[in-house]
Amino acid sequence: MWDTVEIMCPYCGEFQQTDIDASAGSQEYWQDCQVCCCPILFHLQVNADHDFQVTVRRDDE
Repeated sequence: MWDTVEIMCPYCGEFQQTDIDASAGSQEYWQDCQVCCCPILFHLQVNADHDFQVTVRRDDE
């Protein structure tokens, strides 16, 4: 189950769209910013109804 979400890079502040695979459940993973190439930590929280929430952080937070 792929969904597209829009996030703001915590480094450069640029908005970008990225694909999220919520079928694997809650998870954390790293993905480089599409603009500035800095590493972004994605935290994907999936509930029992398969609704999800994505938060992003810098690697130095």
